[in-house]
Amino acid sequence: MSNSQLNPASHLQKMYETLHTQSQITPEDWQQMVPHTQVRSVPAKYTLQSAGANTPKHHFLAEGLVRLFYTTPEGKELNKGFYGDGYIVGSLSALILNEPCRFAVETIEPSVVIELPIGQLKSLIEPGNGWDRLMNYSFQMMLVRNERREAELLTMTAKQRFLQFVRNFPDYLERIPQYHIASYLGITPVALSKYKKQWLKDAEV
Repeated sequence: MSNSQLNPASHLQKMYETLHTQSQITPEDWQQMVPHTQVRSVPAKYTLQSAGANTPKHHFLAEGLVRLFYTTPEGKELNKGFYGDGYIVGSLSALILNEPCRFAVETIEPSVVIELPIGQLKSLIEPGNGWDRLMNYSFQMMLVRNERREAELLTMTAKQRFLQFVRNFPDYLERIPQYHIASYLGITPVALSKYKKQWLKDAEV
């Protein structure tokens, strides 16, 4: 879908409904941000945020799928997470500390994103308003996700991590390339290819 074929109003409405559910964003709060947003259609493997770069904007994912990943000094990419429709993607630590983002954000499939300027977002946050509630909600969800991810990596076997991934993201298994899933699980693509069918069969027993 090209940007000329987009229906920005429908995507913005979807974003408003999502944020209203999460943090009771009011129509008044929302209208303060709308003029500063931009709805864009981007292709697969499009970099939304580069590691080591400043973070001028976050992105609401209206359609599509993205991955967040670190790159080692040797150039190896390590996936830290995947996000689909209805999520805002970006670095909260970079926003809080006003420092460059430590990881990159890249689309896995063609996506529709809504750009949210960080400077404008910060200026709208007031104690108790919808944007303040959204930030608190985001911090809480980040803490929950990071604790769960840490527990999976430290206490689960590769098989258990794979089955947990399938339970958490049942529709991602066919949408995400296998080597990206292997990176997220902390195993090699060869190991995942070798054991995936058996692990899935064991889960059905």
